[in-house]
Amino acid sequence: LKKILKKLKILKKNSPDWDKILASKKKIYEELKLKAKKGEKILICTSTGGHLFSSHFEALLALALTRYGANVEIMLCDKVLNACHLTTTSAIEEEKYLKKGQKKICNSCLDSGREAFEGLGLKINYYSKFINDKEILDVDKKIQNLTIDQMIEYIEDDVPIGEHAHAGALRFYAVGTLVNEINRKELLKKYLHAALVTKKIFFNFFSKKKFNKIILNHAIYVPQGIICDVSKVFKIKIIAYDSAYKKNSFVFSYDDTYHKNMIEEDIDDWINIDLDKKKEENLFNYLDSRKYGTNDMFYYFNKPSFEIEENLNEIGVNLNKPILGILTNIIWDAQIIYKNHIYKNMTEWLIATIKHLSKRNDIEVVIRCHPGEVNSDRVSKQKVKETIYQNFKKIPDNLKIIDSDSNISTYSFADYCNTLVIYSTKMGMEFAPYGNKIIVVGESYIKNKDITLDPKTQEEYYNLLNKFPKIEKTTPERIERAKKYAYHYFFRRTMQVSSLDSIQNAWPPFKINKKALENIIDNEDKGLEAISQCIINNNKFIQDI
Repeated sequence: LKKILKKLKILKKNSPDWDKILASKKKIYEELKLKAKKGEKILICTSTGGHLFSSHFEALLALALTRYGANVEIMLCDKVLNACHLTTTSAIEEEKYLKKGQKKICNSCLDSGREAFEGLGLKINYYSKFINDKEILDVDKKIQNLTIDQMIEYIEDDVPIGEHAHAGALRFYAVGTLVNEINRKELLKKYLHAALVTKKIFFNFFSKKKFNKIILNHAIYVPQGIICDVSKVFKIKIIAYDSAYKKNSFVFSYDDTYHKNMIEEDIDDWINIDLDKKKEENLFNYLDSRKYGTNDMFYYFNKPSFEIEENLNEIGVNLNKPILGILTNIIWDAQIIYKNHIYKNMTEWLIATIKHLSKRNDIEVVIRCHPGEVNSDRVSKQKVKETIYQNFKKIPDNLKIIDSDSNISTYSFADYCNTLVIYSTKMGMEFAPYGNKIIVVGESYIKNKDITLDPKTQEEYYNLLNKFPKIEKTTPERIERAKKYAYHYFFRRTMQVSSLDSIQNAWPPFKINKKALENIIDNEDKGLEAISQCIINNNKFIQDI
């Protein structure tokens, strides 16, 4: 009945209305598609069409790439995987999922993917066409008797299967470790199975069909992380992206997930920016707007409090002592393996830091838990405050915690701190231009740019903590570098798409504009044009506005 109603358009759909979008330039679009057949072959590997943020934007991107001469094909999963990044406890109950699988998620996901792409008239490939029953049975046999450790460490044909399966399982529960999950082995096995099936599908697919480039959202988890690593084996150029902060904006990178690439970005890409008064004004106006989320796609506060002295007093902070502010990120998010990390994960770093500072009665150690733990679509099952209490019988006297549900503005809190310590939050980019002293211990984008203090070993890190509060002030040269890098990220690496109309409190948080095709043909959408030209011409994803 639901499908019949959808066909009759009685049910409201929030899918792109391609009939209306293409109507005014239908003939031109058909000519562009025909011409694009001779262009570079690009696979937009959406896979999970039910992730509407990705499928709707990627459908628009497919339209733009076709207009600029690329021969675009799509890839969708058609209910083949028994676990993926849409499989979470917020989407399906754990017991129900383990007993009956995720049929409802899969049905809806496939419908959404088809609705997003079919109206474009481009070639859509489906997972099921590139794997058979025997190959799936072989996967069953491979993993039947594996231990948890063996599953996490599983590598096949240079593809780190276990790493992505483990990250997916952590994401399912919204935790940083599976140790406390009763069904962890069974759940992890589902993700490992899905990861291996994905790997087999794309080995088969890329052996039969040749592509110059592949576009992936995130490029981590299952299936995207697996596809990314298989693409490396087949030497296919990888383009990975995710949402940026600003409304209707995105960040792209080559060859791997942006989580890793942004840390190693070439300094020459931004160090010589002519940061004139207008650019600096634009930068600080935007950074100031971040406090209120007025220009952003996502915002984690309802009514943030900026006058916070009383709030800090209420949680026991002694404002007469120097404050070391610790800004955490969400424990379970992007749990992938980085090069040269000095702690296994954020939790290990956080507990080690608290222990090291526990006897320092001359200072206040204040942890600001990420508000996204509770103020987002995925409420974290494992939260920072709870994790700290589980690891300490007695909380050190100098430790105070601003919990994730507090309305204390992190921006106001930073003003009270002598020094900030971060793991992988992006907030280092926001505070460094103001001259804040920042220690980066994990994989934050601002690391390795001679802006922040970046210890290379645990010993170096502890030496910095021992110096606190007498850590040297940030030099004017470093502040200038911080401004340039922040401008580079927020105004050059971030590409804003005007053919998307922002929608508050909706998912996805945008809708494709009815004049999208006209905008693209007439080169009116400068962001989408820049993205497309970078992809086609192998240019760096930098747009000078």
